[in-house]
Amino acid sequence: MLAAGIAAAVVGALVLATADGGPGTGNGVVGAGMAVVLGLAAVVLGWLALTRARRTA
Repeated sequence: MLAAGIAAAVVGALVLATADGGPGTGNGVVGAGMAVVLGLAAVVLGWLALTRARRTA
């Protein structure tokens, strides 16, 4: 989950950086923003799961 979250956040940030136009223009700005947010959430959840697994084992 960590690698997928990092990849989603990075690719979403790249799309946001290169998109010309705003939301509703068909350039994927809203989807890229959601990819960044959900990617960072996946990283946090994956890190918490790894921390919990190491603590229990």
